[in-house]
Amino acid sequence: MAMKHFKKKHNGSFIVSTVIVASIITSAALTFGYLIIPNSPQIIGKSVRRVKTEEKVVALTFDDGPNPPFTYEILDLLEKHDIKATFFVVGERAHEYPGTVQEIYRAGHELGNHTWSHSVLICRSCQFIRDQIEPTDKLLRDLGYEGPIHFRAPKGLKFINLPRTLAKDNREHILFDAVAWDWSSPGKNKIVKNVMKSVKPGSIILLHDGCGTQEQTVPATEIIIEKLKKDGYKFVTISELLKKRF
Repeated sequence: MAMKHFKKKHNGSFIVSTVIVASIITSAALTFGYLIIPNSPQIIGKSVRRVKTEEKVVALTFDDGPNPPFTYEILDLLEKHDIKATFFVVGERAHEYPGTVQEIYRAGHELGNHTWSHSVLICRSCQFIRDQIEPTDKLLRDLGYEGPIHFRAPKGLKFINLPRTLAKDNREHILFDAVAWDWSSPGKNKIVKNVMKSVKPGSIILLHDGCGTQEQTVPATEIIIEKLKKDGYKFVTISELLKKRF
């Protein structure tokens, strides 16, 4: 009888312990998953998803390029509407298409650093992160760009070492709050809807010239521009947007 009681008590303790351990592991996994995504708080350093302002201004940003002729179609569209944007370029692609990079900044647009090879920077060493950021900065300077170089991680994903590395350089992580999802080619109308449902004064809009399809992103971008202009919005670069925060 005593042995049965012992086994029952022992099994009960084992079950409770297992549940506790499983709960801890699940909580840790959920916490990790939450902290790495773009719209979670960045515990170390500073990140910007949107600027708090009452002024109706937004920043158009384009990731993953340069990617001619796609990038040139975006540049033509921006010139047509007299808009300046910020292009977060990948170092390898900038090295492959240096002339396109120069055309971007000579047209008055800003350049941003989107790492050298578009490698995701979570669970990476600080040295690996620096090896992705520093050569891209250097290349942009070697190509003659003299403006501010903002930084955005691939997919906007972040964890401890990336924020710490950026903080050491007093560098903000430029993220986004209005996501077009154009890289998944959901269709022109869906791209427009994705942006318009999220945009507000001070928004940073995420689009791509380095992936997706020209048939969708370019016309969708023009519709977004026309709709926002009609609503009284003005378009600024990331540097101009950051100056408007209070």
